[in-house]
Amino acid sequence: MYSRSSESNPNMQETQSVMATILQNLPRECSLTKIEYEGPRIALHTNNPKFLLENNKILANIVAQIKKRIVLRIDETIRVEEEKVRKIAEKYITSKYNISDILFDPALGEAVIFLKKSETNNIDSIVNQITLETGWKTTFRKTPKIISSIKSINKIAKDSSDYRIQFYKRVGEKIFREKIDPNVETSLISLGGFAEIGRSAMLLSTNESNVLLDCGLNSYTNDPLLKFPRFDSIGMKLSEIDAVLLSHAHFDHTGFLPILFKYGYKGPVYCTEPTAYLMYILFREHVKNNGVYANYIDKDYEKIFSHLIYLNYNVVTDLTPDIKVTPYNAGHILGSSSFHFHIGNGDHNFVYTGDIKFGKSSYLENAVWNFPRVETLLIEGTNGGREDSYSAREEADSKLIEELNHIIKDKKIMLMPTQLIGTSQELIITLDHFMKEKKIKKCKIFMDEILSEINSIHEYDSEFLNKDLHVSIMSGEYNPFRSRVISVISDIEKQELSPGIVICPSSMLNCNQSFRYLKRIATDPENLIIFTSKPNGPSMAKQIIDGKRIFSNGKEEIDIKCRIETLYALSSHSDFNQLNAYISRLRPKLKKIIVNHGEKAKIQNFSSYSSKVHNISTQYMQNQEAIKLL
Repeated sequence: MYSRSSESNPNMQETQSVMATILQNLPRECSLTKIEYEGPRIALHTNNPKFLLENNKILANIVAQIKKRIVLRIDETIRVEEEKVRKIAEKYITSKYNISDILFDPALGEAVIFLKKSETNNIDSIVNQITLETGWKTTFRKTPKIISSIKSINKIAKDSSDYRIQFYKRVGEKIFREKIDPNVETSLISLGGFAEIGRSAMLLSTNESNVLLDCGLNSYTNDPLLKFPRFDSIGMKLSEIDAVLLSHAHFDHTGFLPILFKYGYKGPVYCTEPTAYLMYILFREHVKNNGVYANYIDKDYEKIFSHLIYLNYNVVTDLTPDIKVTPYNAGHILGSSSFHFHIGNGDHNFVYTGDIKFGKSSYLENAVWNFPRVETLLIEGTNGGREDSYSAREEADSKLIEELNHIIKDKKIMLMPTQLIGTSQELIITLDHFMKEKKIKKCKIFMDEILSEINSIHEYDSEFLNKDLHVSIMSGEYNPFRSRVISVISDIEKQELSPGIVICPSSMLNCNQSFRYLKRIATDPENLIIFTSKPNGPSMAKQIIDGKRIFSNGKEEIDIKCRIETLYALSSHSDFNQLNAYISRLRPKLKKIIVNHGEKAKIQNFSSYSSKVHNISTQYMQNQEAIKLL
């Protein structure tokens, strides 16, 4: 890293200046052993961590000077063996039986200690003491109900430790490399998810960089020209993509990523931690449920998890020499992000909202709207039609309470098809609150077993939930995901059902399980189906809402006789009014709006409406189009 010549190389001179600033500001007592790139960060390795832990203002001052992210790493030569960490940790934990697991990441020198019950006294002091005695940078996490997927990702990361150390260095060298062209020209190329929903993917390109935003797959078709993002339209080698950035875990934003790795992509993937865990579960289930028709196998998606770099909300990260990104909460699902891009030396500021919820939620904070500067906004238009103005949340809650009390009184069942990630958690928490507040009589909430694992990720990454829920889960005061009214369904055909709610984790009813749920519940005229997501595409849900009642899976036929209702205000997407409220709230005034992620008629309507009402140039793109941002 220090061996390159700096002659006629301004960027290398800048790099050496950064290193010099770090060294000048670190006293000899810090015992620095090496400085290395760690992806978008600069890692300082020391064999005297006590000094820097006790004098953390030193690092803060350096960061303020160099405007780069710095992370402190403890030199591996002073780390104790993994099996000794538990014994050391148990000296400081109230009960030695409180520790359920410890997961290690040798590439970063980090250890996560899982506690059955949260420690409340002197937690920071305990963490520092364990860190100093073990040489492992330690954090405490509360043990979730199901930890298997977390352990699976940790195993992939641990088994690839040596590779990841070198990978981080290569990524850092690309990020902090010299700029080739002093000019800053920026364009956005649509590869999927424009004038449609599904296969979201777009390329943000400058003279220096190519950053892929989302990498989704369209589950509603088997036609390759409609199913996959149109990488064939740009004629670019996968090695020319500098980074992949994921807004959230839903399959229409991540489902093509394993195929990208299958065919040779070896670069970094940036996302929040919950996004990584949730998409791992989705990939695993996709392969398990689709077999040879899944387009990839386990080893293809497992490659992703040795290339991950986690992002934190509100923290600036260098992606390339001329693009910085800051993720903000999008309010859509756990870990969902809107991305603020700072291009060049502030030459252009671009926000990609991803999927957003700018409205009331029981478990997430509202989507962030207060960005420092924005010239161009790319916003989703899922509910961009004027007909997509839904009832107020309070009105929807009242209707849900009324319908549910009616169902319980008649000793019947309410089936609620929902998103596996998003609306399912919103419903579980909302319904549990209704029971605690005695707005509805206590009844069972039956949910598919895959939801238990998804809910466990919400427990594990509870800091991404709203503040009150996070505090109550961590303190053990209240955890809706462990509610006693929840019953897990392993087989809907054999499940004994009592009056209450059945959550089917398929909002469009397109999965194979859906037919079995409908067969069990929808043939009783006194039962009820409530749809919480407005259907799109050729889905069974859309056909039911439109009036079709007889369906066949090729082996048997069902006649849907139960009542059908909709409550779209519970959706994890913003409705038409919320999208417009979001735009109105943004400051300073935008110069351009681009609309994507919506059926063509809806984004046409939203573009026209936005131009007139907000007096901002608004347009929509179709796939395989490019637009110049700067």
